[in-house]
Amino acid sequence: MNIAILRSSVVQKALIALSGLFLCAFLLFHLAGNLLLFDTPGRYNQLAQELEAWGWLFHGLELTLLVAFITHVWLTIALRRQQKKFVPKHTHLRHKNAWAGNWAVNLTSRFMVISGSLMLGFLIIHLQQFRFHPGERNLEVLVTQLFHNPAWVAVYELALLPVGLHVAHGFGSSLQSLGFVHEHFTPRLPRWSQMVSVILMLSYALIPLAIYWQNR
Repeated sequence: MNIAILRSSVVQKALIALSGLFLCAFLLFHLAGNLLLFDTPGRYNQLAQELEAWGWLFHGLELTLLVAFITHVWLTIALRRQQKKFVPKHTHLRHKNAWAGNWAVNLTSRFMVISGSLMLGFLIIHLQQFRFHPGERNLEVLVTQLFHNPAWVAVYELALLPVGLHVAHGFGSSLQSLGFVHEHFTPRLPRWSQMVSVILMLSYALIPLAIYWQNR
């Protein structure tokens, strides 16, 4: 592939959108798996064992997630730098589209890079605690032990804020970048994007709280 193609803002936005939607799909799958913690004892561990039994396919999916995450972060930063070069200082350009004028969307879009950086830091901690934990491999025990500590419950709850901000803007923006534009559909994208974010984050937030209260 010609490297010059990757410098096109249109291509960069499309890759950012595709990688972002892929990561959103992973969030849904990960949430569904986490809900098995409230199923019969051992069901959560069974899912983990079944996934690892896939062997090279499972590791290939992990590698795909890593590539998608790196691509998303790298191109987002590159595009932001490129945009800054072409926007004159002291000039505020406003585009009349579905996103303009929505204070919630304006807020989340401003913090996309910051929220992404915070998510990266949280991801490193999360992987160290569960995926690459040197000791206990019983994931149900690990989760229960971690969320028995109210400090870690608070950390995970706070970590959901940048994730929620990112999804609130990124989900709808990604669809728009990929050409899902319609006079009736596009104006609803900001609201739908925020609804997806709220549903995801509330679902994730209830898991640590429920486990904490169960073990009191």
